[in-house]
Amino acid sequence: MLSRFPDAIWFEGEVPEPVAADDSLAPVKVGFMNVDSAPVGAMPELHTATDGFEKFVNAELGGIDGHPMEIVPCLLGNALAPEEAAGCARKLVDEGVVAVLGGIGLSNGAALAILEENGIPWVGGIPVNNDEMVSPVSFQFSGGSPGAFTAFAHQAVAVDGNEKVAVLYAEYPAIEMSALQYGADVAEALGAEVNRVSFPMVSQDFAAPVQKAVEGNPDAIMVAAADLSCAPVMQALIDLDTTATIYMVGACADVRQLDKVGVDNVQGYRFNVEGRVEPEDTDNADAEIYTLALEKYAPETSPRSAATVSFRAGMNLWALMNDLGADATSQEIMDAFRSKIDQPSFDGHPYTCDGKQIPALPSMCAPQQVIVELVGSSEFVEVSEGWVDVPTIIADTVG
Repeated sequence: MLSRFPDAIWFEGEVPEPVAADDSLAPVKVGFMNVDSAPVGAMPELHTATDGFEKFVNAELGGIDGHPMEIVPCLLGNALAPEEAAGCARKLVDEGVVAVLGGIGLSNGAALAILEENGIPWVGGIPVNNDEMVSPVSFQFSGGSPGAFTAFAHQAVAVDGNEKVAVLYAEYPAIEMSALQYGADVAEALGAEVNRVSFPMVSQDFAAPVQKAVEGNPDAIMVAAADLSCAPVMQALIDLDTTATIYMVGACADVRQLDKVGVDNVQGYRFNVEGRVEPEDTDNADAEIYTLALEKYAPETSPRSAATVSFRAGMNLWALMNDLGADATSQEIMDAFRSKIDQPSFDGHPYTCDGKQIPALPSMCAPQQVIVELVGSSEFVEVSEGWVDVPTIIADTVG
């Protein structure tokens, strides 16, 4: 596939000629944790994207310094079980992995504790709990919910001039923190009147909380719901025929979620993404390479999904480890990440892992966001003026 990009530029400079890893060499083991199937908090696309990344690296990028990369998965059956997350981390330690790629898991804090004890880096994924955002072994190329809600509040209030905002969020500590501290509080600091509405994490009835959010005719509604909550919340908003501008996390922009409610019914909804969606605004081939790599190595995975987060994290880890060499230790990997300032990121905002971008969330290496609006069956346009500078907004509003 890379042979289609002669003389093209990507995040690592000139796109290389394809070369396969040497299967006669010892593999470099990298762990992966995710929830593929569960009543709540499951994102199988993160797993399929990581599998596609592994195949791409070994088939066309020469593995890691010629050695095959071996992804060692550990899948959680219950997103809310800390003991299961800790067990996965212990398994990966026993397997001898030098790093762990994160997926999604609401109890990943328990896994981080094990990885901290063993000095193993946790790289990327979707950070949905505080531990992933503050751990000294965690390196995140996603803004998570804090990045999303900061960007939502800024776009709605500072840019669009909305005066009344509703924040609808699930009752789970990390989600509450993001929706309230970085959504509601930022919006209030920018001058908006905010209505805060919660709903149970595992809920069957979204009509009542959505009704409360719609009461008072807000100009914008920011929704902290993902996974199985996406479509039901959308449907409740559709049924109430609100005229408010709706902001939802990027995972809800997955075609599977939109199809459940009918794409035509959610035209104008806005989502956060962590890459530019308009090719003319990028100067490299990353986005096209990502799309083609998934088409070839993970054809069941939609490129327009949270898969971007896993693929980006994998590519950034690959680039760093490939530079360090196949014998790189976990400590060397962490030291290298911490030294990076404005480092080019695969199909994303340059990352800086010095812990200073958001002092309260030192693991966030690239929290910047782009806000897009759904305008067609699978077409999104940017409504933010390029990247939303999340660290500066937080510093200027809530500190």
